[in-house]
Amino acid sequence: MKFGEPIAIVGMGGVFPGARTLDDFWQIIATGRDTSRPAPAGRWRLNPADILHPTPGTPDRVYNDRACFIEGFSLDPAGLAIDRDLLAQLDPVVHLLLAAGRDAFASAKTTSLDRARIGVTLGHIALPTESSSKLCEEILTPLLEQATFGSGTSSAVKTHPLNRYVAGLPAGLLAQALGLGGGTRTLDAACASSLYALKLACDELQAGRVDAMLAGGVSRPDSLYTQMGFAQLRALATTGRCTPFDAAASGLIVGEGAGVVVLKRLSDALRDGDEIHALIRGIGLSNDLDGNLLSPASEGQLRALRLAYEAADWEPESVEFIECHATGTPVGDAVEYPPARRQFSEGQRQNPPRPKPLPRAYEKPAVGEAPRRPPASRRHQRLRLRRHQRPRAHRGVVRAGGAHGPTA
Repeated sequence: MKFGEPIAIVGMGGVFPGARTLDDFWQIIATGRDTSRPAPAGRWRLNPADILHPTPGTPDRVYNDRACFIEGFSLDPAGLAIDRDLLAQLDPVVHLLLAAGRDAFASAKTTSLDRARIGVTLGHIALPTESSSKLCEEILTPLLEQATFGSGTSSAVKTHPLNRYVAGLPAGLLAQALGLGGGTRTLDAACASSLYALKLACDELQAGRVDAMLAGGVSRPDSLYTQMGFAQLRALATTGRCTPFDAAASGLIVGEGAGVVVLKRLSDALRDGDEIHALIRGIGLSNDLDGNLLSPASEGQLRALRLAYEAADWEPESVEFIECHATGTPVGDAVEYPPARRQFSEGQRQNPPRPKPLPRAYEKPAVGEAPRRPPASRRHQRLRLRRHQRPRAHRGVVRAGGAHGPTA
């Protein structure tokens, strides 16, 4: 099925580890800087020293305390129609999204638009946040003590109850704060969440139900929860560094952040005089038929690639740059590379070979793996690549190939 009128990206905003602005983010990518560090004091409910254990898979222990954290961030609420007292009681995930969404919206031409016809679509997995974890502790601890010991401490619930809406609240508050009435939705498609959000936003525009859309992803769960979860899956990097497609790749590093783009139909963007950062001409979505959480299927990824090229009416040999998921896990890298190689090698068998290797890029060595954020941050990286020179090789990638990645 053909994609229809191209969709223009006319605004961008983001907050990532070590990067309050997109220019900061670009500098991290261009210089190959690693923003990972041990968990800052107070970020985990437990002392990291008490739960560190060198053996992967040890129950209730982590074998790596490094992650990519957003530190020292404070939201300036200017331009946001939201009660300041309420805002102060909401989880940091809301603050990150409000900052990224407000910046994206401000960078697009929106003064002539009816805000009732602007919507929001967000990728955001329902994982515990710091505030929801505190809320659960405040409510459940007295009940557990009562059930176990016959008496419990009586403590007032201090965390704002709105923080229980860990998935849908941020997008709804972003729409409210910007006065947008074109519909709001939040979805969970794991690491593809913000790509699905982008596709659904494009569908809304092409159907004529809206005149602009904010689409993106946000990730700022309870850091100890995700660190422990990935440790028990044995997906964390044993070396403390994420090195995708390296022969010695040993796993991922957890990150966090928010990324939002503003979308319009191309004809509307040209009419409004927007700066057009890029055009979306095709999106392919698929679902693994034989894969699972720990062992995704290459066939499903190849199917998504082919659907995207069919929708755009493009041939693979016309592509000059590939952005990879690149988790840095042995299984993930081994599964991701073959379908991409097959997709592009099939085109080269029918056409003259490329004069040079096809460039690949990925941001996880710099800012980590955030289950909802990756496609959003990668979109920002791709658009910066168009504007600047190609970034340096990712630090930590010593020897490509082996069982974990490309050999050619």
